[in-house]
Amino acid sequence: VLAYHLLCVIQRTLRESGIRHHWATLRTHLSGQVRVTTSMVNDKGQVIHIRHTSEPEPVHVKIYNALGLPVRPLRRLTTIE
Repeated sequence: VLAYHLLCVIQRTLRESGIRHHWATLRTHLSGQVRVTTSMVNDKGQVIHIRHTSEPEPVHVKIYNALGLPVRPLRRLTTIE
């Protein structure tokens, strides 16, 4: 029930901003922005992982702005093992 209510609020907010896509269309559009992890080994034998979010496309920016969300919600993360 909570998920359905959240979906309704998201769709209403988007409609108020002029975005009238179906939920399946929104999911398809938003699936284009991803988190990418690049792993490599340095000269000391340590494994370095760099994780970042891909550049948002104009359709992503429009949806995020309508919902009041940052276009890059997660910062770049580097870990060394």
